[in-house]
Amino acid sequence: MLIYRGISDLGLGSTEGLRAAAAAFAAVTLLATMLLALRLGGRITALSAGLLVATAGSSPFIESFTLSGELLSSVPALLSLVAFCAYRRSRRAWWLLVAGLLTGCALMIRQSAFDAGLAAIALLVLEERRRAWRPVALLLAGAAAPIAYGAASAARVGEWWYAVVAYRGDADSIFTGSPIHRWHLLTASLPAAGKALAPLAALAVLGWWRAPRLVRLWLGAAVVGVIAGGNFHAHYYLQLVPPLAILGGVAVSELVEARRQIAWGACAAAAAAALAFAAPLWFVNGVAQAEAIWPRDPHLQSDKAVSAYVKRHTRPHEQIFVVWAAADVYYLADRPPAFPYLWYRNVQAIPGALPAAEKMLAQRKPALVVAAQAPTAIDPSSLTTMRILRREYRMVAAVAGVPIYRRLPHPRREPLPGPVWP
Repeated sequence: MLIYRGISDLGLGSTEGLRAAAAAFAAVTLLATMLLALRLGGRITALSAGLLVATAGSSPFIESFTLSGELLSSVPALLSLVAFCAYRRSRRAWWLLVAGLLTGCALMIRQSAFDAGLAAIALLVLEERRRAWRPVALLLAGAAAPIAYGAASAARVGEWWYAVVAYRGDADSIFTGSPIHRWHLLTASLPAAGKALAPLAALAVLGWWRAPRLVRLWLGAAVVGVIAGGNFHAHYYLQLVPPLAILGGVAVSELVEARRQIAWGACAAAAAAALAFAAPLWFVNGVAQAEAIWPRDPHLQSDKAVSAYVKRHTRPHEQIFVVWAAADVYYLADRPPAFPYLWYRNVQAIPGALPAAEKMLAQRKPALVVAAQAPTAIDPSSLTTMRILRREYRMVAAVAGVPIYRRLPHPRREPLPGPVWP
């Protein structure tokens, strides 16, 4: 949240500004990956890893152009491994504290960004056995610092704990909901992930056994992080790009050492394959791009037009409400939300959220209601939301097929039972 606020305060809060910030973080991620690869495998490994991150890692099919938590957390996670490598060379304890601090910062950006810290701890345990408790304790102490600061700065620690930790475990992870549903989400995400990462993964397999143990542990931890999220959004797979790229770089380095002419050809082929999948999207309009990249989120094809309508037909101070999820509409229209939860899973999973949303609607807080999804989508057995919309609001437009409701000038009241005396 601090990163997003800082970007906004710098005047980069437009769509173009956010894209530019994403490109900047992607560039830093590339450089950090190359630095780590240089420490672990040498110059050829670093150059190859950089090429692979710049191509496969920039695929639109894993939403690399968005300023996601996975992209932001990659920077401190990578730098934590760079610091850990410095500790292994120098054996200076303060490098462990730095590595831990950066790991804690990555965790405070994205809960799944435990991969680098977990890999470092696993390597310490495997290499130092019983003596590992001291360096592990130092690393964990460093990681605890930003986490403790975040908890201490919260108005209510219990609410902070639920928002940052318990919510994911109780409502939105691989351990909740139907396993069949999670399986369907995984299989639905694989085609997009394959377009971006399949050639890179194939190259990484060639470098698996020659790669340092730290990189192999890191990739395993990153896979756990992707799976633990449970929803398998395309941007989850960004977490796999740096370790796969370094493994691919190791493969190229091994082929060069063996004096095989196919070394750079294999690297170039993996890079070219990722570009070949993305190239057709360069020549189509934004709606077609959104349809190809987000087939499961059809509202993203219409949100630009919907946001423009909302902005034209409301005043800056008027609140709006999106049923049930299209958080970008609030931002693009620059209108305050009438309800604190902006995402579908928030309303669906947080105890009491759906009744609170219905109560807010009945109190007529939003001037406009955007029905990005059907009012009965969250609870098909309940028609309460639809009844409130019919009673207190009037449908005034259908922008790109999305119904928009305006609050009636005067609240309707149900007639009282029995006679009404003068």
